[in-house]
Amino acid sequence: MHRTRYFLALVHFFLSLASLIDSAPSDSPRDADIAQSGYVGGDHNIGPESLSRFQHLWNFTFKPDEKHYARPLVHTLASGKQIVFTASTENVVRTIDATTGEIMYERQVAPPWPMAGAYCETVSKNLGIMGTPVIYPEYDVAFFFVKSYIDARDYRVPGGANPPLNSVYYFYAVYLDGLGDVYKFPLFIDDVPADNDERKLFLGGLVLQRPSLLSVGDVVYAGFGGLCDAFNYTGTLVAININTRTINRWVTQGGPTSPWTSNWTKWHGGGAGGIWQSGMGLASDGHDVFFSIDNGGTTDTNASSIPVQGKSHQDILSESIARVSLNDSGVQLLDFFRPADYLSDAGQDIGSGGVSILDPMTFNTSAVPHIGVSTGRNAKVYVQNLDELGGYRTGANGTDTVLQTIHLRGEVFGGIGSYPLEGGYIYVNPGNASLVAYRFSASAGNGSTELFALAGTAETENTHWGGGGIPTVTSKNGDPGSGIVWVTDVQRGLLAYKAVPVDGKLVELALPKVDGAVRFGRPIFGDGKVYLFDGKGRLIALGASGNITAAA
Repeated sequence: MHRTRYFLALVHFFLSLASLIDSAPSDSPRDADIAQSGYVGGDHNIGPESLSRFQHLWNFTFKPDEKHYARPLVHTLASGKQIVFTASTENVVRTIDATTGEIMYERQVAPPWPMAGAYCETVSKNLGIMGTPVIYPEYDVAFFFVKSYIDARDYRVPGGANPPLNSVYYFYAVYLDGLGDVYKFPLFIDDVPADNDERKLFLGGLVLQRPSLLSVGDVVYAGFGGLCDAFNYTGTLVAININTRTINRWVTQGGPTSPWTSNWTKWHGGGAGGIWQSGMGLASDGHDVFFSIDNGGTTDTNASSIPVQGKSHQDILSESIARVSLNDSGVQLLDFFRPADYLSDAGQDIGSGGVSILDPMTFNTSAVPHIGVSTGRNAKVYVQNLDELGGYRTGANGTDTVLQTIHLRGEVFGGIGSYPLEGGYIYVNPGNASLVAYRFSASAGNGSTELFALAGTAETENTHWGGGGIPTVTSKNGDPGSGIVWVTDVQRGLLAYKAVPVDGKLVELALPKVDGAVRFGRPIFGDGKVYLFDGKGRLIALGASGNITAAA
C-alpha cells in the first residue's frame, strides 16, 4: 500500500491544505451538506428544463442479502473519473463508474454480525454498515463504521458470533482507488468507558450506528442509538480524530444519577437516550455539532415543571436537541432544548428528526443571526435561535423558548430541506400527509410576523406513516427559477417539485418511474445525474443523456 507515501502522519499536512483543495463541484462526498440544511448547491448541472429529458441511465443489482441504508456518495478521483461509493449491511463496499454503472472495485471489509442475535432480522439478515460514510476528497479516502464480531479467541461469552456481547464496531478508512485500508486503520472502538461516565462502557453489540457521519476538520463524528430498541444501552456520540486516532465517547445519560446496570439484557438499563435521527446526519456550523436525542431514563432531572436554562450543566438528556463542542477535555455540552410537553407526547418524541442549520445569509433577523430547525414524531417544527436553543420550560408560563412552532399534519422521520434563494423556503415531508413549503418572512422579527408562513402544499399525499424521504434541494448555478425539491417515497419512488410554489401549490415535475425507494432515504447528485436506491434495493442512475444499462 506504499506506506511511506500514504502514512497518516502526513494527514495533518494535507488537512492544513483542505481549505485550498475541494471536491469536484458536482460531487456528493457526504449526506447532503455539513449543516444538514438540505440545500446541496447549484453545481450539479440539473435544472427543471433538463428533467423532461431524464431517463434511466443504468441500474446496479446487488447480492440477495444486501441492503443499503447508507446512502451512496459521489466522488471524483484524482484521475478525473467520477465514481459512486456504496456500503451495505453485508459490509461490502464498492466503487462504481458514475457514467457507465460498471463496477470498479468490490470488497467485504469484515464479516457482518448476524441479526438473529437481536431478534430483528426484518431489518436485514446481517448487520454491517448502516450509517452513511463520509469522504475526505483531498486524499480520496472514505470513512465509515463497521459492525462485526470479535475473533473467536476473544469471545466475551460463549455462543459464537451471535451473542450481542461478541459483536463490536470498527472504524474503517479505505482508499477509494482500490478500496485498500489506510495505514493504521481500522480502529477498534469497543471496551472503553465514556469520557463523562466511566461506568458506561462502549459495547458495539448493544448499539446501532445509524446517523450519517459528519466530518469537521480532522474529526469524524458519529451517533449511536438503540439496536432494534433492545438491550442495555446508552446513546453515545463518538468523535475520532483521523490524524491522531484519538477517540472520544460522550454519553447522553451520564453522571451518578443516570440509570446503570451490569445486566446487559435489561431493556434500557443504561438509560437509552439514543442518537438515531432516522439516518439523517449530524449537523455542524463548522465548529460545534448539533443533533437530537431520543427518549431516555426516567431519572432525568428535567422530568418536572421546573424551568432549566439551556446552557446549564446537564448530565442526563433525553427527547432533546443538543449542541456540543470538542476540546482538549473531550466533548462538552454547550446548550440544549427540550419541548415543554415531552411528558405527554405518547412516544412521539423528537429523536426521529435531526437538526438543520439554515443559511445565515438568507435566514436571519436583526436579533437572531443564526437560525435552525428541528422536528420529529411529535408533528411539530421548532424554529430556533442556534445561539440560545431554549433549555426546558424557559418561556412564559413554562412554555418553550423558541422562535416559532409550526404544527404539522403528520410525524416526521428525518428532517427538513431548505432553499436559501428567491426569498428563502423550508420544506417538510410528514407521514400520511403532503410535502409542504414555508416561506421565510423578510419582515420577521418585528414581533407581529412569524418567521415562516405556509407557501405551498403538494397535491399528492404520502400514503404511509413512516419512510418518507428527507427533502433535498438543488438549483442550477443558483439561477432564479431553477430550484428543485427532491423527495423519495417508499411507493412512488423519486419525486421532484419546483422549489417556489405557484398559487399555494408545489408543482410536481415529471420524472421517469422509479420502483419505490428505501425508507428515510434521499437522492444524491453527481454531474447531471441523480442516484438513489429503489424499493428493490437496486442503485438507480437517472440523467438527461446516455444509454440504458443494467449491471449485476
